Amino acid sequence: MTVHIDVGTPAPTSTISRWDDEQRVQRLWSKDPTIWFDPEREEIANRLGWLDLPVTSADLIPVIDELAAAAVADGVTDLVLCGMGGSSLAPEVFAATLPVAPGHPALTVIDTTHPDAVAAVHDATDPSTTWYLVSSKSGGTLETLSLFRSFWASASEQLANPGDHFIAITDPGSSLARLADERGFRTTIIADPDVGGRYSALSAFGLVPAGIVGADVQRLLASARTAAEACGPSAPAASNPGIVLGVALGSAATSGRVVAHFDASDPAGSLPIWIEQLIAESTGKDGQGIVPVDGGPIPRTSDRSVTISIGEHPDARADIRIALDDPYDIAGAMFILEVATAVAGAEIGIHPFDQPDVQLAKTLAHQAMEGRLPDGGPEPVPLGSAVVDIDPDSPPLYISVQAYVEAHEATDAALTELRDVLAERHDSFVTIGYGPRFLHSTGQLHKGGPPGGIFLQLVDRPRTTMPVPETEYTFNDLVSAQAAGDRAALAGRDRTVIAIDLGNDAATGIRRVTETLRAP
Repeated sequence: MTVHIDVGTPAPTSTISRWDDEQRVQRLWSKDPTIWFDPEREEIANRLGWLDLPVTSADLIPVIDELAAAAVADGVTDLVLCGMGGSSLAPEVFAATLPVAPGHPALTVIDTTHPDAVAAVHDATDPSTTWYLVSSKSGGTLETLSLFRSFWASASEQLANPGDHFIAITDPGSSLARLADERGFRTTIIADPDVGGRYSALSAFGLVPAGIVGADVQRLLASARTAAEACGPSAPAASNPGIVLGVALGSAATSGRVVAHFDASDPAGSLPIWIEQLIAESTGKDGQGIVPVDGGPIPRTSDRSVTISIGEHPDARADIRIALDDPYDIAGAMFILEVATAVAGAEIGIHPFDQPDVQLAKTLAHQAMEGRLPDGGPEPVPLGSAVVDIDPDSPPLYISVQAYVEAHEATDAALTELRDVLAERHDSFVTIGYGPRFLHSTGQLHKGGPPGGIFLQLVDRPRTTMPVPETEYTFNDLVSAQAAGDRAALAGRDRTVIAIDLGNDAATGIRRVTETLRAP
């Protein structure tokens, strides 16, 4: 199992050589935070535990094997993962990429607060044959706890011992760890506190759900160890794939090529949804960073992008090609990309392990729920009077479509069509994100990254009104507040925001926006 990186547009040789001359590779592996800032800054020294995960995560295998065997023996048909960002994206990629194991439960990742989506998971699963995996590093993630309360209430109505169906993954001493103990969860798995969320794919957050649904965790870690050896302290920088890729991305960004366009195919077709968070949240701050774009058209006149093709047969025309021919190579690719992102951060001159603007959106969402949100972004306009007003003579760096709607096949198709029309009409890169999940991935970039983005927020009117048990609010209140908070956060960063109320049928509403854009 190997991952091959081919950088068609080489990074500056002098920059790569500096990683050798200054012993930066060795310093990276010794977890020296002064690679990024001297004196060191908060959240660097205690965020480098991911370097050890290809080896240390082997300790999880007996626990994972025991849980997987119990799930099969107990006839568990569904594993519902309640999480956001780093705790949900890697499991989703593993489930989409790796072979399905007969007899193991199917994974459903729910990382939304849209009431229709929450109701759909309730309707599709039976608590008596479902396990619920509650994943939160901090233990206090509002979305995750709200989802937990919803599924706990449902399970409690039908099961004598609901705790037997719940598993927690969290950091030591977190509020979730205490909650799991109080409610009698089947088990609580304690994660490494020195690993940040977006670097946690090879930790308990990524491996436990993958193993329960039947993935071969040993093969995943073997792939990751092979990649770690290739990126290790004894490898010269010029032949170290993580250094070469990171320097290439960082150098491109500092020279103005700030967009990284990813085109992925089997066996890595779903990998960019994880890459988006890794790169956007790590590099998008201080007005700098790399804008990751998952597929879609490339502007005709773009000179600000780097193209990356990933798969068994990467496109030879791409600037950077990442080849992998076995689904389990996904773990090796993830490790190399983690090294590369940390290296790119050093080249750009930003802190790759903090996320200051993510908290801003959370704070404003809380204020919106309490009716204290200051005047900020625009209110959504009705669909009939909505205008996507973008200057045709001044193409934006990118357009971000932010859809606070239920994700399903119809909305996926409608958003893809909208993306293609926007890209053609405005000769721009277009990204798509479902809210509020993108707030924990690309949301940092939107507020803190390079200027020049335009943000098209789409909200709908949910069919379902769903209370959050044990609280005084509903999922309707929560998703509305998160959309309002993000509009205010974007406006506070002088970003251009266009907000549209799609009405009661999101897919139909999105298609109407697309038809309007097609009109002369």
